[in-house]
Amino acid sequence: MLRRRPAASPDYRRTLHEFSRSVALIADADELHEVVAATLQEIFGLRHVGVFLRDGDGAPFRAAAWRGPNGDAARGAEFPADGRLARWLRVNETPFIPAEDAGVLAFLEDDERRTLERLGAAACLPLVAMNRLIGFLTVGPASGAPPNGASGLGLDPARRELLAALTGQAALAFENAALLREQKTRLKRMYRAERLATAGELAAGAAHEIRNPLTAVRSAIQYLRADYPEGTDRAALIDDILSEVDRIDGIVRGLLSFARPQEAKFEAVDLAELLRQSVALIAPRAHARGVTTALDAPPTLRLHADPNLLKQLLLNVLLNALQAMPEGGTLHIAAEPRNRLVRLLVADTGCGIPPEHLERIFDPFFSTKKEGTGLGLSICHGIVERHGGEITARSEPDRGTTLVILLPQGGGS
Repeated sequence: MLRRRPAASPDYRRTLHEFSRSVALIADADELHEVVAATLQEIFGLRHVGVFLRDGDGAPFRAAAWRGPNGDAARGAEFPADGRLARWLRVNETPFIPAEDAGVLAFLEDDERRTLERLGAAACLPLVAMNRLIGFLTVGPASGAPPNGASGLGLDPARRELLAALTGQAALAFENAALLREQKTRLKRMYRAERLATAGELAAGAAHEIRNPLTAVRSAIQYLRADYPEGTDRAALIDDILSEVDRIDGIVRGLLSFARPQEAKFEAVDLAELLRQSVALIAPRAHARGVTTALDAPPTLRLHADPNLLKQLLLNVLLNALQAMPEGGTLHIAAEPRNRLVRLLVADTGCGIPPEHLERIFDPFFSTKKEGTGLGLSICHGIVERHGGEITARSEPDRGTTLVILLPQGGGS
């Protein structure tokens, strides 16, 4: 952490150099946001520092980091991406100080003014990188100034200039960290696509080689079954063999579904209705396991998708969640529109997934369960990708797992 400078005579160049060097060493975006907020608060003695960024195009600005009081207000604060505050900061690229800019304050939307007041913001400083507004900082007044910011920022012109310069350095660091995170995500997707392509070729070949002799085995066993009356030991044994043949055939169908997915047929779909139908279908199994289900979704939730593939996706993730709760628990399903996306959460209170396995749960043939082929979640991943969406998981051992599915309302390719 950088040492705090005297208010009257900050060493401009040295502070700028130390700040730039310290943030350049941090590659993790979340850590960087926290360090910048803490460092600026320490250097200038600010009541609070909030870092407001967007999570994707069109998303509102939300607090990515917060140092200071009013943490609850910060967690619930949102500023529209196309709101008046963002537009003013984007055009002017200069700090906005409510106590000194009454005209700008009057220009803001009522909700924006109220939010700034709740946060105790004495200034908003734009984060501009590559000629884009990527976010902004809200800062409380410096030590000695009134806590609500009514009398301004409480910094002399030299320290205001230094704060603006450090904010510019922070913006570049944030942009670099975001680009690095995006690059890592793309590389992961590329490697995963290569693995899936290879696994798909193997699965298709294996399914073909298994299915032909399996058909002959089934026919022969059914022929033998006719020679033994119902209730005999041999008839029961043959029935067990037929049951295993059916199980193998189910595995083969799963392999083919993974290797050669059906052609998607996009149309207008009400996801909320599909969710209600899917929850009703799993209700008997949930009741038998002592699992309580809760669905939180709007009456209608429209998107452009393949209804059959979406049904397969929903049933797969819901049944997978039930299997994680053999001793009962709670299955919570929530869906909501978010900008041009639909966000679907499927959360269970089951056994959870160990951290070392979490990265692999969407890989084909990987499973933490004794039974099953390990293809269910991999097929779900493929369905989501074909809709142009994204599926991720977060989990804590012994506390449960949450699947997060993002689907574009306009549909995929």
